[in-house]
Amino acid sequence: MKTWRILAGVAVAAIIAIASAAHISRAAVKRHQSTALNSGRAQFSSAKNNLARRTTSTQPMGTWTTPEDTLDVEIHAALVYTGKVLMFGILQGAPDPPPLWTPAKLYDPIANTLTDVSTIFPADIVCGGQSILPNGDVIVTGGTIIPTVTGGGGLVNTTLFHPASETWSQSGPMNYPRWYPTNVELGNGQTLVLSGHDQTGITSVVQMETYDQTTGTWTVLPSTADDPDPGPEFLYPRMDVIPSGNVFKSAPAKQGNLFNPTTNKWSAVAQMNFGDRYYTGHVLIPGTSQVMVVGGTPTNADGGGDTPTATTETIDLSKAPPHYVYGASLNYARYNHMLLFLADGSLIVVGGNQGPGHYAAPVFAAEIYSFATQQWSVMASQQGVRAYHSVAVLLPDGRVFSAGSTSGNTWGTGQPTYNHYFEIFSPPYLYNGARPTITSSPATISYGQPFTITTPDADNISSVALVMPAADTHADDMQQRYVPLRFTVGTGSLTASAPTNGNVAPPGYYMLVIVNNNGVPSVMPFVQLPLT
Repeated sequence: MKTWRILAGVAVAAIIAIASAAHISRAAVKRHQSTALNSGRAQFSSAKNNLARRTTSTQPMGTWTTPEDTLDVEIHAALVYTGKVLMFGILQGAPDPPPLWTPAKLYDPIANTLTDVSTIFPADIVCGGQSILPNGDVIVTGGTIIPTVTGGGGLVNTTLFHPASETWSQSGPMNYPRWYPTNVELGNGQTLVLSGHDQTGITSVVQMETYDQTTGTWTVLPSTADDPDPGPEFLYPRMDVIPSGNVFKSAPAKQGNLFNPTTNKWSAVAQMNFGDRYYTGHVLIPGTSQVMVVGGTPTNADGGGDTPTATTETIDLSKAPPHYVYGASLNYARYNHMLLFLADGSLIVVGGNQGPGHYAAPVFAAEIYSFATQQWSVMASQQGVRAYHSVAVLLPDGRVFSAGSTSGNTWGTGQPTYNHYFEIFSPPYLYNGARPTITSSPATISYGQPFTITTPDADNISSVALVMPAADTHADDMQQRYVPLRFTVGTGSLTASAPTNGNVAPPGYYMLVIVNNNGVPSVMPFVQLPLT
């Protein structure tokens, strides 16, 4: 494992030359990786923020950092409890066949360094599903057969990344090979996996399985749990656990379906007004049973066609009967974008494109949605194309990390058009005055129990929340949720109530955030809701 810095914008021709070979060794690439990322990035440490308090942002559209090189093309990303971003994908130039290992990096946003954490076993885990286990390990389900068949095919592999040791291991295999599956953590801490193509790269897997982190084994659910809408194009289904414990499947198929993990049965709910939405974003609206879908395209033909939508829809699953309602539209129609919660509970859309296909007509401007005003606001534009195979992650300091896309801008390096750069967005709230600080908070909290947050800003706090870290790929975040907490104000402290159960907040690691009356969030320490 090697940590290095590399100057922003410097071409790494030696790596490209090696990557173009048909067969390539992990050691060969590592020999050509050298030192440090640009240290001129914006710093947003609560200890160093001495901006005067104000009610309006001095940067109402936010700002992006200068692009910096990750050395690989990142297709998957997950924030782990050490505060670092795990990324994995493909080598620059996309050698065919790819290597019999997966290039991976660990980005430290505080030190601004990259560490090589590439896998050491013969499996390509790109295009698998991913989520984070209650113990904080990242679980990747399936991947891509090497050599590929018919463009791809599934694996049975279960691959774990351990943040404490920054190493990988393999756990018990799934019962069915999967390529483009979705992971979702249930309220009991088990990981549900569904969908994906089998080893043929053509047939969709209808059977669902659950993973137990204690035993490291998979259990196939009864046939009543089989995917009710497994069309060959309905891959990476968008899934959200709602407070009842049921799991809602919102897209890409227009027909919404609700899965009950207790009875192992599905029920049809409602259809989206727009119809099918491919490459769309989805979130569970905080403190509700409402699921929101944002943007997308009605076709999967030729990678998304040329008919992007700016529309959004929301369904309230606590109502009888539930139905979709159109909401505020984006300013820019797009698909292949990432949809994330920000630290203050608002939403941000990053990247995407308008087509035709996976990459054409990229959208560079981000947008932020306010649940208070129910409006989208255009933010600053980044330089990189963030279309198909791009990723984005909310960092513990409240910024947004954006990387990847297997086609796009290379900033004059003369290398193939695979985007191996990252940029970081600082939202307007980081320019809106001094940040509240968390002096101390517990490492673990228990369901339904109060806990204390020590802060000198107690009298000026408007909200407290838990933010589940992102784990995303292919415009689908399989992990994130924003959980508002009740709290009372004391002298130099807040007493917050932990979520009532795992259906509201599945077991695992969360970022703890306090937001002041100016809408400025704190730097977010991690707390764990242990598996009980």
